[in-house]
Amino acid sequence: MSLQLFLIWYFIIGFLLGNGMPHFAFGAAGKIFRSPFGQKSPPRTNVIWGLSNFLVATIISAGLIALKLYSNYALVALLIGFWLMVLMFGTGIKRFLNEPQTTTG
Repeated sequence: MSLQLFLIWYFIIGFLLGNGMPHFAFGAAGKIFRSPFGQKSPPRTNVIWGLSNFLVATIISAGLIALKLYSNYALVALLIGFWLMVLMFGTGIKRFLNEPQTTTG
C-alpha cells in the first residue's frame, strides 16, 4: 500500500473541526476564550474564528470530493486529526480556566 498524500488534507480537516469546536462553543456561550494567537478574546472573535475553521474545513472537503480524492482511510485520517486537536485542547484547558478572567472590548 502506498501512502496517499491527499489523506493529509483529511487530517487537516479533522484538525480544523477540532479547533473550531471549542472556539465556537465558548464564543456562543458568551465566554472569554483564547484567540487563535493565544490572547484572551471576546466571544465574538471566537465565534468568528470557530466558524472560519468550519468554513475552511467544508471548502477543503468539497474540493476533495469534487476531485474524487478519497479512500477507505479518509475518515480515519480525519478522525485522527480531530482527536489530536481535542486531546491538545483537553490537556491545556485547565491552565486557561485557572487564569483570572478579564473582559476585553
